[in-house]
Formats: sequence, C-alpha cells, structure tokens
Amino acid sequence: MTLCPLTTGVVIVVASALFWDLFDEYILWSLLVGLLTFGWLFHHSFWYVSSEEEEYDNPDKIEVGVFPRHNDDMKLEVAWTLLPFILIVYLTYISWAPLDAVWTSADGGLHGDECEEGQSSNNYLDSSKGAVISECYHVIEITGKQWVWSFNCNPNDDAWRGDIVPDRGYELGTDICDVGTIAIEGYGMQPLLSLKAGETYLAVMQSEDVTHAPWVQVLGVKEDVLPSQKTTLWLPMNEVGESMILCTEYCGDAHSIMSAGVFVHN
Repeated sequence: MTLCPLTTGVVIVVASALFWDLFDEYILWSLLVGLLTFGWLFHHSFWYVSSEEEEYDNPDKIEVGVFPRHNDDMKLEVAWTLLPFILIVYLTYISWAPLDAVWTSADGGLHGDECEEGQSSNNYLDSSKGAVISECYHVIEITGKQWVWSFNCNPNDDAWRGDIVPDRGYELGTDICDVGTIAIEGYGMQPLLSLKAGETYLAVMQSEDVTHAPWVQVLGVKEDVLPSQKTTLWLPMNEVGESMILCTEYCGDAHSIMSAGVFVHN
C-alpha cells in the first residue's frame, strides 16, 4: 500500500481519550480555583478602597519602623491549607487511571484476552474509567533499528512472542492489519501501519541495535524498545484518521527522521 502524502484524509488529534478526560477535569478545576482566587483579590482590592477624605482604617496598627503585630485567623489558615491539599490528592488519584490503561495486563486486563479467529475487539471508551475497554485484542510486531520502523501483522513465531502471548494459529486479514509505505512531507518514504478503528492491538516490540522509543501520536503514548528484550505497547484504535510514529529516544545521526505513518480506517 502506498499513500501520498500523509495529509490526505482526516488527521487525528495528537491526544488520547484518556488525555481529554484528564484535560477537561484539570481545566474545570483550574477555572474554578482561578475564579475564586482572582474574584477574592478583585473584591478586596475594590471593596476596601477608602475615599479621598475618608480616614484610613488601620486594623493592624501598622507604624513606620515598627514590626507589625500578628493578626492570625486560624480558620482561614486551615481552610487555605486543607482545601488545596484535598484537591491535589483528588487530581493525583484520577491521574493514576492512565497507568491502568497503558500498562494493563495482557491476560484478562482492560482488553481481555487475544481475539479468536474472526473475533473483533469492539472497543469503546468507558467514560467512568477514562479508558478504552475491549472484548479482545490482536497481537502485532514492531521492530526498531537505525533508523526505520518495521511492522509485522502476523508474528506467529513462538521464539518471538511465546513468552508474552502464545501463537494464535491464524493470520490477521489485511482489513484488520496491513503494512505498506507512505510519503510523509519532510521525511520521505516511510513505513505505513494500517489498522482498523474499533480494534485493539498489543504491539510486541524489540530493537535490533540500540534503544528506540516509538511515540504513537494518535494515542499520546510511547514505550522503550530495547535490544535483546521484548516490551509491549497497547494500541486501542477507536477513531478513524491518520497520524505518525516518531522515535523519542536518541538513537544516532538520523534519529530525527525515524518515523512511520499510521492509518486507521473503518
């Protein structure tokens, strides 16, 4: 398959459903805290302004050259210490959700077990968990080497995938996973990974030389790819569009152009 250029079709926003859920939550609390803080400041700035002829009220008895006396308000001190602390704990708690999604187990985790022949992942966004949930997943292979990515939709070699998930015994159709090339502006001809929306993939990865790290822009995730060691990365594709895979671990002279295209279709 050859497509040229990558800018044809729908371009997927560089963020995942997880990102948007957290983004909306953080923006909401930022607005609420900002409105409260600046509203308080503006209120006190204008409410306590004295007129020209009005005698200035000096409740703290401030005098030039004299250290001001304490005028503590314990309730206020506790409130502005405790409330931000509770908010920080809450935001930290909800921010742990992506960890379960990014590193969920391949054995009955958020994406179930590997699909049987003809079975679909039927993934969907569970807004209560802020994560994509799948009935099952498909295993594919990603290999990094200076300075190119290579993809294999049917890594059925037990020596490759046996210690992570066993050989599934069948091959994925080209409608589920396909590999080709694509012309990307500024990068030239690069590998293309074509996947299907609504399907979830577990990429089993390894490097042939040095450490690489594929950044799948459409999902906002990345994972190190190491020589002589397998790592995995979940790719739950639930939106149609185009994106890129870039290397985010310096791997030599051509690190900046180590890229690939990702095409997600219906």
